[in-house]
Amino acid sequence: MFVKKMKKILTVLLMLFISSSVFAIEEYVSEIYKQIDTCFTAKDEKQLNKLLSANTTDKYYYLMENYTQKKIRRLIVNNEYDFAMEATLVVIENNLDNEEAVELYSLISDAYEIQQKHEAELERQRELEEARLQLEKEKQRGTVEKEYVAATKTSSGSVYVSGKETKLTSTNWKVAFGLADMAHLLDTASSISTFHYGVSADFRYEYTMENKTVMGADAFAGVQFLGIAKEDKLVPLLGDFDLAFKAAFPQISKNLFIRAGFDAIIAGKSNKASATEGVVGGLYSPYLGVKLERIPLGTMKLDFGAEWLAGHLFNKDVKVAAGGSLNVEFPFAELEKVKLNLNLGIRDRFFMKNSGMENRASIILAIGVENVVR
Repeated sequence: MFVKKMKKILTVLLMLFISSSVFAIEEYVSEIYKQIDTCFTAKDEKQLNKLLSANTTDKYYYLMENYTQKKIRRLIVNNEYDFAMEATLVVIENNLDNEEAVELYSLISDAYEIQQKHEAELERQRELEEARLQLEKEKQRGTVEKEYVAATKTSSGSVYVSGKETKLTSTNWKVAFGLADMAHLLDTASSISTFHYGVSADFRYEYTMENKTVMGADAFAGVQFLGIAKEDKLVPLLGDFDLAFKAAFPQISKNLFIRAGFDAIIAGKSNKASATEGVVGGLYSPYLGVKLERIPLGTMKLDFGAEWLAGHLFNKDVKVAAGGSLNVEFPFAELEKVKLNLNLGIRDRFFMKNSGMENRASIILAIGVENVVR
């Protein structure tokens, strides 16, 4: 009995010893693991090297090494290649025979190179996109024009910038169709005073440059083909065709245009000599002039101008030739991109001749279409 009891006691003591030894080992290794975790959290390769170097002779060093490599693999999964490479070098330096660590370092280097190429490509794409956007801004700079008064800060702290003039559209165009072009022809020498009905078309195009100088062109064509008068005093056809180039300078006025163009003023021939006697049959004239455009009158806009027709210098029967125009625009509808308006205008051509004077004045009723300037 005594022997059996002693065997049981020895067995229990042996088990307690082995158990205490195992627990001691696990507690020791666990403490090293915690220190390794701290090194990886702080990404401190020097402290990691110091920790592994101090335990290279420990019989459980392989556990510490394996745990470190496990932490390195987790870094690879998270694409944290910089510290993964540094930690792998620490493992290799402390155990040159660790072939797994060498292979791991090679794997990390390849993955890191691929990541660098990918990041470089992303950076190149970003730079290309920035260059494209910058080029687009440069293209739009010519179409964007803004003037602001000084910013005003309110008592609440809000800052407001009020626009003195904001223009986002660089081009302005307008087409007017004269549904009724009523002309009066007066010639004092031949006592002709006749009325004529016709149609007309008017076109305007302007481009605002970056320095706010406005360049453009005007075109006009009008034909009166129906006359109201006695047959022996009736000119069968009147026509006026005008093309001009113009410019407005911000230093002077954005509404005042200097114009230079060419005007063809014609009158048809009649079988009865008395009908066209003394009437200027054709004056083809370059000209210079000025014109004020889009002068605001409430919701209406006013245009008026005058021209000197140089064609009289080449016509022996005409001493002086001049022209003038006036138009009032009444807006009545605005869509997203165009607006409609009613135009009531007067167009006049005056000739001082060797004998008497001749005047051609038209009243024009037209429907206009123009782009919306934002």
